[in-house]
Amino acid sequence: MDNYEVAQRASALPARFAERVSPSTLESIQLMEEGGEYEELTIELAASLAAHNTPVTAAERDELLALLEAMEMPTDPIEQLNVQG
Repeated sequence: MDNYEVAQRASALPARFAERVSPSTLESIQLMEEGGEYEELTIELAASLAAHNTPVTAAERDELLALLEAMEMPTDPIEQLNVQG
């Protein structure tokens, strides 16, 4: 995954998870997206989803994992996600 694809995929995350994160988390990740802080956005989102035991699909988990790995970020929150289905 190249930097362009990482940016494209990470930019879509705030809208995808908007209704499953708190308003403060949403505001935070939207600001990160606007600032091009894709690494911070992805790890913050994954950590928030894990901390709140928010249901995610296996595909969403895999997407978050792939992005974190592509950005060489810690993947610890992925193991704690509440994967449904």
